[in-house]
Amino acid sequence: MAVYMAKQQAHANADQSERLSKHDWIVAALQEVGNGGVAQVRIEVLARALGVTKGSFYWHFKDRDALLGEMLRFWQQSLTSAVGRFVRTKIETPRDRLSYLLGLASEDRSDVPGGTIEHALREWARSSELARHAISDVDSERLTIIAEIYRDMGMSKSRAAAAALLALSHLIGVNVIHRDVGLQAFRAQREVCLEFLLELPERMQ
Repeated sequence: MAVYMAKQQAHANADQSERLSKHDWIVAALQEVGNGGVAQVRIEVLARALGVTKGSFYWHFKDRDALLGEMLRFWQQSLTSAVGRFVRTKIETPRDRLSYLLGLASEDRSDVPGGTIEHALREWARSSELARHAISDVDSERLTIIAEIYRDMGMSKSRAAAAALLALSHLIGVNVIHRDVGLQAFRAQREVCLEFLLELPERMQ
């Protein structure tokens, strides 16, 4: 959602294209990651997509590596940390918090866990220490957020951790499978799977 909205905003500001913000470049980079992997994140490609010259890039970033580092931080903060803060402070009951997270992560978007953006970042992490640390931090933060909810639903610390691992593994895996088997087949089983995850506190007693 954050990727889509920012991209739309960038197009809406076409008349001010040479004054794009750092955020516009970061979001465009993340979108290109989802489209073709990290190798697709090239300054000339981004400039063309945003309708600006490469000079606009260097106003905000020293080089491509600086952009990639900022992109990883944005990915973690906007798509994991911010979501965690929202569910902790804005949604009252543990079941509603878990239902919100599961629903959000199951949407048909490129920036969900296991979606095209994350899949490309995990591939990059095989050869990049920077990406590997970011992936590790995001996975740890997600597991913490989900485990806290399961604990609030009455599970012990060890069982909540196991339930969080099961839930996150499902969400990442099902979004990978979704790309291969198609949305219709995915939707046919999604609700059953999500209900199972919501019922884990009862099932794991």
